[in-house]
Amino acid sequence: MSAITGLSICLTLLGSTLVTGGEGIAVLQGDTAKAAAVSYDDVQRVLDVKCVSCHSGPKPARGLRLDSWEALTAGSDHGEAIIAFDARRSLLVELTTKLVGGPHPAEINSITLNEREVSLVSDWINEGARSENGEIPFAGADQLLYAANQSVAIVSVIDMETNMVVRTVDLQSLGFPENASPHHIAVEPDGSHWYLSLIAANQILKFDSNNELVQSIDFVRPGLLALDPKREHLFAARSMAAVSPPQAIGMIRRSDMSFDEVDIFLPRPHALAVRPGAGTVYTASLAVNQIAMFYPEDEAIDLGILEGDRPHTFIVFAISPDGRWMVGTTELTASLFVFDLSREPDMTPVDTIPVNAAPWHPVFTPDGRSVYVGNNWDNTVNVIDMETRTLAKVIEGDGLAQPHGAAVSPDGRFAYISSRNLEMPEGHSKYGHMYTPRYDLGDNARAGTVVVIATETQSIVKIIEIEGYGAGLGATARN
Repeated sequence: MSAITGLSICLTLLGSTLVTGGEGIAVLQGDTAKAAAVSYDDVQRVLDVKCVSCHSGPKPARGLRLDSWEALTAGSDHGEAIIAFDARRSLLVELTTKLVGGPHPAEINSITLNEREVSLVSDWINEGARSENGEIPFAGADQLLYAANQSVAIVSVIDMETNMVVRTVDLQSLGFPENASPHHIAVEPDGSHWYLSLIAANQILKFDSNNELVQSIDFVRPGLLALDPKREHLFAARSMAAVSPPQAIGMIRRSDMSFDEVDIFLPRPHALAVRPGAGTVYTASLAVNQIAMFYPEDEAIDLGILEGDRPHTFIVFAISPDGRWMVGTTELTASLFVFDLSREPDMTPVDTIPVNAAPWHPVFTPDGRSVYVGNNWDNTVNVIDMETRTLAKVIEGDGLAQPHGAAVSPDGRFAYISSRNLEMPEGHSKYGHMYTPRYDLGDNARAGTVVVIATETQSIVKIIEIEGYGAGLGATARN
C-alpha cells in the first residue's frame, strides 16, 4: 500500500460533526473531563483492522504508527497526529477528506471506515484520547509554549520536549468573538498561570495551568504583556493597532487582577519590558523617539530622549536574564538598540546593530549570550552575539513567513519564532506569503507556523504548523 501526498492515515470522515471536547477548553496538567464513554481498546480494534497493516513496523507510512497508544500519541513525520480534547483539529481526523493527490490507498482497496467507526475515534479524542489505563497524552507536561493565533481566536499549546501541539484553547468556546485578536502571552515562571491580551476584544485574560479561564479585565487595545517574577504586577502596553490609545500602561495585580493605569506621557506606548529584580518598567512610543522608565515602588517616571531625525518606532524590548542589558527593535530604522541598564536613567544606547528589515520580537537565551529576533519584512532570523554585540548569523528557511513572536526553551536548546504567514502587498515583504502548509485544507486554516531553531547549530530543525496568524509566544521559565 503506497502513501499519498500528506499524512497517510486511514480515517475517512463521512459528514460527522466534530466539536472541541472536554468543556470546550483543552486542558493539560490535572486534566479534568467527564468519564470517557469510548475506550482505547475499542479504538485500537478499529485501527488494527483498517490501518495497522500500513502504519506499523520499522518503516510505517509517513512515520506514523497506529499499533499502540504510545505510538499514536508520539505522532508522525509531521508532528502530532492527535490533540487531546480536540478531534476537529487533530490531523488524524482533520485531513481525511482534504488530502491532495487522489484517494487514500485504503479507499482504493475498499478499506474504509463507516460512520460509526469515525464517530467512535472522534469521540475518543474529544474525551481526552485516554489510554487503556485512563492516561491522557501529555497530561504531565510542564515545559510549555503558548502561541497566540491572532486571526482565529485560538491559543496553541506546545510541549517543548517534543515540539508538538498538545492542546488548543478555543476562545470562541469561551464566548469571545472570532476577531478577538489574541496577541501576546506572559507566563508565570512556575507555569501556574498565563495571561493573554485580546486586541479587538479590549481584554486581558488570566488562565490557570489547566487552561481554565480564571478572570478577565477590560483594557483598551492591549498589546504586549510583561511581568516581574519576583513582584506581584503584570504590565500591559498598547497594541500597534491602537492609533489613539490613552498615554498610559496597565499595572495589574496578578493575584486578583485589579489594576491601575499609569500615565507615562508618551503617545502610543508599545514596547514593554520589566527589569528582573529591580522592577523597573520600560516602555517606548511608536510615534516619538522617547523611552519611559516607571519605578513602581516610588510611582516615579523618567523620560529618555533618543537621537534621530525620524521615529525609530520601537517594537519590542527584551532584557537579559541578569538584568544588565536591554535590547530594542526598531521597525523603521531596522536596528537593534543595546542599552546598558547599569547606566540608568541614562538611556543613551551603547550600540546600534543593523539587522534585517522590520525586526520585531527579540529574545535572550537563558545564558544571556545570544539574542534571536525575527524580521517581519525579510523572513529571516538574526542571531546577535551579545559578548561582541555583533550580528553573528542570519537564518533563512521554509516556515519563516513574516516572523512575529519569539521565545526560548528553559534549557536554552531551542529558539522559537512564530510567523504570521499572511498575504503581503508586493514589495512589502521579501517573499510575501511564502509558506505553504503541508496539506491543502481549502480554507488555509492551519497557515501559521512556529519555527524551531536548534541554538547549538543555529539551524531550523522543525516547523510546527498551528492555526492562522502565529503572533505572540509565551513560555514557562523553569528548567
